[in-house]
Amino acid sequence: MSVAIESQLTSKPKRQKWLRAPSAREAEIRKMCAANGWLHLLYGSPYIVLYFGLISLILFIENPWIDFLLALGLGNQLYVLFILHHDCMHGSAFKAKWLNTLFGRLYALSFTMTFTTNRETHKRHHNFISDPERDPDEYYFSGKLNQIWLRIWRYYEWYTKISLTCYGKQVSWTVIIEQIVNLAFWVVIHAVLIYSGMGIKALFIFWIPLAFVALVINPITRGYEHAPLTLYEGDDPQKRDMQKNAITIDNFWLGLLWAGITYHVEHHAYPECPFYRLRKLHEIFQEEKMQYYCAPFPLYQIHKGAQLTEGLTCNQVPVKEVVA
Repeated sequence: MSVAIESQLTSKPKRQKWLRAPSAREAEIRKMCAANGWLHLLYGSPYIVLYFGLISLILFIENPWIDFLLALGLGNQLYVLFILHHDCMHGSAFKAKWLNTLFGRLYALSFTMTFTTNRETHKRHHNFISDPERDPDEYYFSGKLNQIWLRIWRYYEWYTKISLTCYGKQVSWTVIIEQIVNLAFWVVIHAVLIYSGMGIKALFIFWIPLAFVALVINPITRGYEHAPLTLYEGDDPQKRDMQKNAITIDNFWLGLLWAGITYHVEHHAYPECPFYRLRKLHEIFQEEKMQYYCAPFPLYQIHKGAQLTEGLTCNQVPVKEVVA
């Protein structure tokens, strides 16, 4: 399957069934979702400091086994930097568009995939979930449950290809320029390390973390969060029903570890909600007894295959036995 060239689309978008809190809570949620750059930097700074702290440790520690473990930790922080970058994509990090673009590009330097590629593909994912002509993520989840992992391994290449071919010349040229800058940045880092006699450190601060995110963390998180999509056949409308097409990981510590993106149904319902408010949004959904899929940790019940979502709907009213 392939996403269509946008300028050539003639079909109507597939209808989405959005998930919304009761109207009495809307004003509170809208206020909570307002972008605030100072709060973005305040809540994001521990993740950023830890990223650079791990790099510093790798550069100064000479034990390759410790470096390897630190590189895995750095991979986790790389994923979290992507989440901060993700807020910039949604315009929920800063009020000013130019600041979202600037910081989005700075975050993107860490993992080399361009800000424009992610912004252009991701906003279409949110607007057109499971629309095969419009949703770039449809490829990952249009197959079987056991195909998700390998398909998400194509994330970097697949998104870049779409942004270069489907959204017009302005987007494609911007992507090319950003990609050149990102790669040039890391070429310089590699050159400095090699010149300093520390070339091996590039393996631990760049290659292993990037591989860990792409091959392990992203399939586990992104793959599982959208796994229900693989359970519906053909053009089943449940694919576009936010109560049925994603899973929230209801776990405080994992939410802290991965900057709130684990509250994924909430994120789909209110994409403009900043990462540091997603936990609060989840609490509102629970207070209002909203029903959608929740799991205690990623890959929960994955072994059940087609019965993956069995018992995952939160706030269901138990069916009482009728006594004859």
